[in-house]
Amino acid sequence: MMKFLGLSLCLALTIVDQTLAQNNQYLPPDKGYDYNKPNQPFPTAQQPQQVPFPRPPAPAPSYGPPPAAGGDHVHEPGMPFDFNYNVNDIDTGNDYSHNAVSDGDVTRGEYRVQLPDGRTQIVRYTADWKNGYNAEVTYEGEAKYPEGPGQGGANSGGYKY
Repeated sequence: MMKFLGLSLCLALTIVDQTLAQNNQYLPPDKGYDYNKPNQPFPTAQQPQQVPFPRPPAPAPSYGPPPAAGGDHVHEPGMPFDFNYNVNDIDTGNDYSHNAVSDGDVTRGEYRVQLPDGRTQIVRYTADWKNGYNAEVTYEGEAKYPEGPGQGGANSGGYKY
């Protein structure tokens, strides 16, 4: 009985498939395509016309000049912080540090950098919303340059090029 049902189902699917294939309008027709001639002549090559592209008006600026010093500026203090770090890597010669403290209005800090000539550059700074960033730069130590060929000695004229 099951074999009969299976065979009947296959036969029914084959018949449906053939019927759909005959009515399928997406396949090319058996006799080819037959199009009517256009009722107006095909245009000859013409130069394309330039059509101006309308530009939108420029938007009005959404900003203005900075407020005058002490004018209508409303200062909102920032987050207070206190941080520092220090790097001293003998293998690479990196030696620098940074310390900073802020109460939310004024930040004070100092950073130090070991320069290639052996000196340490020290920058002490103050920054606030009213006066901006103000720094004082000083140096510790003496600049030392390695002696190379043609350098050093009383008769040396410096670098040779």
